[in-house]
Amino acid sequence: MLNKFFPDFEDNVKREKPRDMLYIVDEQAPKSTVIIVGLQHVLILLMGTIVVVMTGRTIGMEESEVRGFLSTSIVVLGVATLLQGLRTRFSSGHLVTHTPSYVSASIFAIVATNFGIGAAAGAIILSGVIVILLSRFLSKLQVAFPPEITGILLVLLALSIVEKGVSRYTGLHGSSIDLNAVMIASTVLGAIVGFSVWANNKVRVLAVLIGTVLGLIVATLLGEYGGEQLVEVASQPLISFPFFAYQTPTPTLVLAATIPILIIEIISAIYSIGTGVVIDKMNNAQWRRTDMSMIGRLISCHGIGVLLNGLTGTIPSGTSTASLGLTHASGVATRNVAVAAGIALIVISLFPQISTFITLLPQPVLGAVVVYTAGYMFVSGAQLIMSRMINSRRKFMIGISMVIGSSIILMPELTANVPQNLKPILGSGLSMGVLTAIVLNLLFRIGVAQQSEITLEGNKAGSRTTEFLEECGADRGARPDVISRASTAAGEALEELNRAKLILGTAKLKAYFDEYRLILTLTYPGKKIPIEPQKQLDLDALLDEEGDAGLDAAISNISGVLIKNLADKVTSSEVSGNSELKLVFAH
Repeated sequence: MLNKFFPDFEDNVKREKPRDMLYIVDEQAPKSTVIIVGLQHVLILLMGTIVVVMTGRTIGMEESEVRGFLSTSIVVLGVATLLQGLRTRFSSGHLVTHTPSYVSASIFAIVATNFGIGAAAGAIILSGVIVILLSRFLSKLQVAFPPEITGILLVLLALSIVEKGVSRYTGLHGSSIDLNAVMIASTVLGAIVGFSVWANNKVRVLAVLIGTVLGLIVATLLGEYGGEQLVEVASQPLISFPFFAYQTPTPTLVLAATIPILIIEIISAIYSIGTGVVIDKMNNAQWRRTDMSMIGRLISCHGIGVLLNGLTGTIPSGTSTASLGLTHASGVATRNVAVAAGIALIVISLFPQISTFITLLPQPVLGAVVVYTAGYMFVSGAQLIMSRMINSRRKFMIGISMVIGSSIILMPELTANVPQNLKPILGSGLSMGVLTAIVLNLLFRIGVAQQSEITLEGNKAGSRTTEFLEECGADRGARPDVISRASTAAGEALEELNRAKLILGTAKLKAYFDEYRLILTLTYPGKKIPIEPQKQLDLDALLDEEGDAGLDAAISNISGVLIKNLADKVTSSEVSGNSELKLVFAH
């Protein structure tokens, strides 16, 4: 039964390491590198837990309760991050980390204030279970997430984190910018970019840590970090066990509390799809499409993290986008880093002074990392959008979706009067943009046949073939390189058939597309085209003895080899004077 609903872990993806990555998902990095990079991820994640402290104080917790609330939250983050790094049926098997969700924190505070923490916990438990169940169906939705839509998702996700990143970067209060914050953040960002681009590999993996230290030094010199923060750190006990200082509430189900939290957690799961796409693409230079099976497992783990948050009465967590920036900057994406970071989080939860020290680090430091991440995600999203051929239908789909999503993000007043129970969806630019893209993509597929056919004859058969395939490719969002190879192979075949006088009449070319393949079938009256070399080519014999006959044989050999190398699979057959050449291209 378990295998039916949650299949065992399978990873059949053939990856090619990108030039800018040092270690990808399944590569074994040195233990020292894993530990160093893992601790940098912990640093970023713990800086984000300031929202836990703020939420605890908002709902009226005593300081001892806030400490237990924070420690318990860190344990859950550690368990979820650790699980993501493992190869299980419920996890991605990638370097994906978990952090408290700012949106979920605000809803948690409202629900806890009005209905009690128990009602919030019950709603979070139910939300976690539903997210886990929904993850089961993601692998079936490949058609709903072609590269253009995942690109739109990444661009809108980047746009949605820009505000938080820039606000921290600039220390924005109302309309005033804090120049000290800008100096701190610029120091961190400059160090991350500089060491990522120009440093050797050993130093590159320390880019974020070096940037953080330099930022902390600048903050200290500017008086933005010092005695006040250290006094608060010193006020914390050296060791404190999670769950002791914070009494886990008894979950209760209250409909008015459940609906807003459930909607927010489904939106949060959509954000995690974006995280999965980025980490998947980051690990493969030959990335073609989203691995929806991996995304499904990632969302399962996301749901498990939310479920654990509900069981412990803590703020729901989501996957960290800031950690993606660190992964790209360091060039280290091995999944062992997630395991190391998860273990480190669990251990650090026992030491409140360490977690408090990191939580109180200047927010411009985190702002710099978020700005770096947003920039990387913008570029990745744009690359995905432009990775497929675009016709008028796809232009409208991409353009309208981007306008709707970005307008809601940039102009929140558009949804100011939306009913509160619909605001989590209608007020989310990411959700509305992606939903618009999915609906328009499915709508514009109407009238686009999977198979098209053209009749070829005369001297312009080659150019007509190219035009035909480019038109078909644009209709179906094919990769430009695949259409280029297909056009070259089909043109070479037609040229060889005419040169060798193997074709005796009109040819027909059929092009069939699905999500994974382009199949060209060329049928014609005449003899089949030889694909395998007839004999080993001997240049000396060709020049000295064989004359025109030898030259014709050599050209025929070359054409067959060229066609075979351009296509992923080639078959040539002849029956009763009619021949068929079938070319298959992985798409």
